[in-house]
Amino acid sequence: MCGKTQIGLLLCGVLWTSSTEAQESRVAVVEITYESARARARKRAPTVQVARARVREAESEEGAASVLRFNPQVSASAGPRFGADGTEVDWQVSAQQWIEAGGQRGDRVRAARAGSVASEARAADQERLVVRDVSLAFIAVLYLERRVALAEENIEVAASLARVAARRHELGDLGGLEESVTALSVARTESERGHAQATLIRAEGRLRTLLGLQPSARIVCRGDLRELAATTDADLMERPDLRALRADILRAEAEAELGRAHRVPNLAVGALYSHEESDDVVRGTLTVALPVFDHGQVETRVADASRDRLRAELDAAEISARTEVATARAVAERLRATARRFEEGGLRMLERAERLTTESYEVGAVPLGELLAVRRELLQAKVDYAHLLFEAANAHAELAASAGSLPRTSPNSNQGTP
Repeated sequence: MCGKTQIGLLLCGVLWTSSTEAQESRVAVVEITYESARARARKRAPTVQVARARVREAESEEGAASVLRFNPQVSASAGPRFGADGTEVDWQVSAQQWIEAGGQRGDRVRAARAGSVASEARAADQERLVVRDVSLAFIAVLYLERRVALAEENIEVAASLARVAARRHELGDLGGLEESVTALSVARTESERGHAQATLIRAEGRLRTLLGLQPSARIVCRGDLRELAATTDADLMERPDLRALRADILRAEAEAELGRAHRVPNLAVGALYSHEESDDVVRGTLTVALPVFDHGQVETRVADASRDRLRAELDAAEISARTEVATARAVAERLRATARRFEEGGLRMLERAERLTTESYEVGAVPLGELLAVRRELLQAKVDYAHLLFEAANAHAELAASAGSLPRTSPNSNQGTP
């Protein structure tokens, strides 16, 4: 009986282990770099997919605009003719085709084509904005990973100080106060690590959402925050949102022309065949629609007003774009220079002072308060430096987005495990 129980427990353990391994194997691991994340955003981001669907919708409208609006109209009539000689049946059949004499079809096609171009430009602008958001999210993950690493480093230092204080207390060199202070420092640093880890989880969730990844996917970001903060160059390109406004202006102008085309009378040409009494009659027909009251004045007025409004928007957007680029470039260059000076001037000096003070404390040459003060300064300096790199990298991403540049990575490039 005991042997059967052991065999059952062994089988349960094997099954549980296999189930756990199967669950872990189903967790997708996405290993991405800064550039591959940006390229993946262009290809798979949900908002980009929606924008491309709108492009296909606009292209279908362009195809529909080229189709003739009017189909041939066929009519027929029949009825008896009552006369002295009896009753006869008269009938007639006619067909006519309307012709837009003012070139309305060409104006509709131009308006639809401009709308298609505007939709494509807005899809490209959506890519630009998504790439910017993904860049900022990726940078945030790297920054928070660094904050977690700093917290881990701080915990190790605090724990080592706590061990030294406990040993010196056992030897009688210190009272119980310093031992309690070092223990409190360990607890505080562990709390800081927990907060940084929670913030990192939130940042990874945002990056996962932007890239269209499954909630269970695990993201592994590969990159150096210092490298991302070191570059301030960006390719200057025509912003897609400005291209969209220019296409909207062309569409408004085409719609205004379409409204003015209604001033020209439309024509309908056709033929009529009738049987009256014992005679067969064939006639040609011509119908003219006179634009007396409605001659497109409303459509023209609305389109002209829309064109003027779009031109004002374009002027404002061009000024805003130039200002954004100049501001983003100045901010990126200033933050990069500040981070470099801080690293070379203050951070290295504090690291050396912390190392010397720790060695002095271990041999009893300096009090605990002085060591803790140096350690707090060093930790704050490292946090400040990481934040400077974070801000400088963000400024570079904002500069690239403001300049209208997009990643040149091929859509077929390696982007990690899907």
